Order: sequence, then structure tokens, then C-alpha cells
Amino acid sequence: MVKVVRCYEYGGPEVLQIDEVALRAPGPGEIRVRLSACAVNFPDLLSCEGKYQDKPDFPFSPGMEAVGEIVDCGAGVTKFQTGDRVMLWCGPYYDGYAEEVTLPAERAYAASAAMTDVEAAGFMLVYGTAWHGLVDCGNLKAGETVAIQGASGGVGIAAVQLAKALGATVIASAGSDEKLDIVTTQGADHVINYNYEDIRRRLKELTADDGLDVAFDTVGGDAFRASLSAIAPEGRILIAGFTSGDYAKVPINIILVKGASLIPVRFGRFSVVYPERTRENHNRLLELYEVGKLKPYVGRTYPLDRAVDALNALQNREVTGKIILTV
Repeated sequence: MVKVVRCYEYGGPEVLQIDEVALRAPGPGEIRVRLSACAVNFPDLLSCEGKYQDKPDFPFSPGMEAVGEIVDCGAGVTKFQTGDRVMLWCGPYYDGYAEEVTLPAERAYAASAAMTDVEAAGFMLVYGTAWHGLVDCGNLKAGETVAIQGASGGVGIAAVQLAKALGATVIASAGSDEKLDIVTTQGADHVINYNYEDIRRRLKELTADDGLDVAFDTVGGDAFRASLSAIAPEGRILIAGFTSGDYAKVPINIILVKGASLIPVRFGRFSVVYPERTRENHNRLLELYEVGKLKPYVGRTYPLDRAVDALNALQNREVTGKIILTV
């Protein structure tokens, strides 16, 4: 029997409960993995609340990604073998908050031997989203200026690091000076506290009225509206989330006049539709990690049985960087 944190009804983090379940042996093309750490992400909250685009049947475990060791392989598995340490893209259809999980081998990815379990557990979603957004969708080039809205979260910090590694000038926004101090250490060239600074005015000052080449937005609301106002002609606005809860309306006239692009960033869908490109991106991200240009920033860890506390901390914006559950 293994412990799994699962959701039986929609609601806040408090609806989660710990079950003990018998784990099935892997079928053809599947692997069974003993987990050592699981990542906590904003989509986990949305899944609990029934607001995420993918809605698995009850009961489900809301975790999206994890790391662990393969303990059994089903027939036909050739890329991995028992004993391999792998990162997993679980969610939300496979148990992402658990002691062990059985899932298709195609959902496993190589893990760097240099990474700790805590680093590896939270690598795939944030850096995968950052790469898919900035490179696949945004075509960010060295020398361009990019604004990362919501830069103190897991995806935000990953985007700051990656944009800097790609040679961009990075403007980062967050909601406190303490968080921005940390973001600065991650590579941001300029910072904006959106709780008391005028984001639109500061963006125009920092770009000398030339405007932003790229805006990577995880926040929505006022931050999105500021990015739209400050975007350069033919600039790219990347929509990666709405953590503010404000789904801003878009004045199409600004998009038309500036010739700007409004581009959705959906790493989860991309990974399903383009699995080989996702693996190529993942391998390039590991290369950047190996040479020290990327470094996962983990703000806090909790044991697995405190998943509710971890999600509450995420919901209340108590933590800069990633939150990880240790198994």
C-alpha cells in the first residue's frame, strides 16, 4: 500500500485527503516509479477548484510533476530500465502527490545526476513553460528587452533565468521588495513592485519609450494591461497565466495599430501534441543547467502529508520560487 494525496470534491486545499491504495503493476509501455519529491504548482490549485482546463474523474491527485526511481518496467519499455532516476510529467491524470505512481513511460524524462531530488521535482513545468513561451512562442533573441510579469513565482523565476541566459535585458515585476531582491539575484536587470509603482510608466521609462520586444505574463489584470500599453511595434505578448484572477479584456485597436502578437503559452497541451519537440526542449534546458545558466530556486519544502499546508502557502503567495513536497 502507498500513500496518495487525492481530491474527492472541488474546493480549496482543505478538500484534499490522504489515501492508502494498492499500486498496480505496470502494463505494456508503463513504468512504476518510487517518488522522492513532488512539485506544487498553481495549476494544482485550479485542479482542486475545478477551474483547470483538464478535469480528471474523482478521485484524483492534483500534482503535475515529480521525480523518482523506476522500480518496475512493463513490456515494451526500451528507453528506461529499473533503477533509472527520472522526472515525471504526471498531471492531472496520474498521481502527482504520492509515494509511488504507475504511468506511461512516455511521461518520463531524463534527470540530471547533478540535480538534487528537490531541484529535479520542480524543473519540468517551470522551465518547460519558460522555454515554450520565450523561445517557441516568443522567438526571444539576444539583445531584446523582455518583461516578466509575476517574476517571483516558480515560472517567473525560471523565465528570468532563461531570458538572461538567452541574452535578453530582463525587467521583472513582483508584489514585494523582498521578493524582488531575490529576483534580482536570479538575473533581472530592472525590477518593478506592482503594489506601489505604476507598471506602465516604469516600463516606458526603462525602455526609453522604445517599448518591450516581449512580455511574458503570468499575472493578468493590471500587469497585462501595462504590458499591452508598453509593447513595441511587432512585439509579442505571451499569456502564461492569470494568478491575479483578473482576466483582462483586450483592446483590439492597440494590437492592430502596433502589429503586436497576443500568444497563448500552454506547455501542458504542447507536451501532449508535440512530445518529441518537448523532449528536445527538455534536453536543451538540461544543457543550460549543466553549464550553470539555470538553477532551480526552491523557496520551501513540506513533507507529503502536509500538501494542504503547501497549497495554502502557494495560494497566499507566501513563498518565492518553487514549493516542493518531499516523500
